[in-house]
Amino acid sequence: MHRNRTLIRGDNYIEMQHLSDASVDLIATDPPFNSKRDYFVPFRDDQGREPDTLVKAFTDTWTWGDAAAEAYDALLMEVGGQVGDTMEGLRKFLKETPMMAYLVMMGIRIVEMHRILKDTGSLYLHCDPTASHYLKIMLDAVFGTKHFRNEIIWHYQMGTAPKTAFGRKHDTIFFYNKSDKSKFTRQSKPVVNPARYKFTDEDGRKYDVNGVGKRYYLDEGQTCDDVWTYVQEKQYQQLNPQAKEKTGYPTQKPVELYKRIIAASSNEGDLVLDPFCGCGTTLMAAESLNRHWIGIDLTYLAIGAVNQQFDRMFPQHRDSVTIAGTPENAAQALALAQTDHQGFEEWCITHVLHFKSNAKKVADGGIDGTFRFPIGKVKGKQEYGRVVAQVKGGSYTLGHIRDFRTAMQNDGADLGVFVVTSPPSSGMRTEASRAGIYRHPFLNMEAPALQIYEIQDYFEGNLPTLPFGERSLL
Repeated sequence: MHRNRTLIRGDNYIEMQHLSDASVDLIATDPPFNSKRDYFVPFRDDQGREPDTLVKAFTDTWTWGDAAAEAYDALLMEVGGQVGDTMEGLRKFLKETPMMAYLVMMGIRIVEMHRILKDTGSLYLHCDPTASHYLKIMLDAVFGTKHFRNEIIWHYQMGTAPKTAFGRKHDTIFFYNKSDKSKFTRQSKPVVNPARYKFTDEDGRKYDVNGVGKRYYLDEGQTCDDVWTYVQEKQYQQLNPQAKEKTGYPTQKPVELYKRIIAASSNEGDLVLDPFCGCGTTLMAAESLNRHWIGIDLTYLAIGAVNQQFDRMFPQHRDSVTIAGTPENAAQALALAQTDHQGFEEWCITHVLHFKSNAKKVADGGIDGTFRFPIGKVKGKQEYGRVVAQVKGGSYTLGHIRDFRTAMQNDGADLGVFVVTSPPSSGMRTEASRAGIYRHPFLNMEAPALQIYEIQDYFEGNLPTLPFGERSLL
């Protein structure tokens, strides 16, 4: 578990229990905020138009049930002390509400984060005003009020202003130390609008002249305070949709924001953990600063997105990421198909095929994933072909293949991949062959337009025959 560049697909509470006491140097994480929303990723076509398909990335909706009750009991009876007293008080006030469910599920994970941090370690917990006041109380109980360091305000520009209140333009990042031994390196921020410093003195220092006299530009920057504003540091504003690092993942934060955090509270070679890693912002920041890292997320979509983002940003380390918690052989894949149909589908689309997942379907004819590939320029503009996929984790019939062939035609797809867990009959193969043969217009490549792909072939190193293309999850 301490191996560098490890992604773990699973429940972070369980996975953190596998980590040793005092084994992590820094935890920087951006968990759900109890926003009571489903978060989706919109796909856009070649002309930038948004189609009718969305990827459901995660649900930030909590309810009181058996899992919350068990977590509450563990906090009272197994953790106890100040933590137990705090949770008991919160329950008296909040009752068995969604907010209380969120807090106990976060609380038991914060206790684990404290356990696995080294004495020299720190926690940065990103949140918004939805639950930040309650989270601060919990963090005080777990880490102790004397180890609270900062309530960092990240002020950003983007977003709309409501008609009945002031515009909501900030998130909160709580910064706690494990002990008084924790590492910290002061950080600098750029000065506002350095271009206005037009003159240079005999020592090479830049300055401007105002009514008072010379005003010098500090090339080394100014020491950071606990308010990080977009006015002074435009690289810390919310991501522009055209930003290079943009994946389309909802709630994605800028890498530069987390680079500042990691630079402040860790050294090169230290281990950074993000137990809610999402699309991997913390992990990309850690890699760029020569830190080791582990990321955990519950969804196959997120783990696949991190892996592809890492390949794109750090191609020199391609194939160096270890992925745990996903099927490692055919037997495990078949077991996943039987116990978690949605999880099996997501794993097939995002990890096996590396297609874009279509987790929310709106009149899509049963298409579970898509992939596009370049076919050359037409009138100076790059044109693309399209592949679609459907996953069948259980039994399937000749009619399913016929329906998929129709869905391919309706979608205008050039090729289709029909993923199954058992061999097709001869009649099914015949039905698939009726889709014909696809021939790439420029490459020396041809393949059956509809390919029935058994998942067992994946573990034997065999993949569907597809053109090289721009595979990405988001």
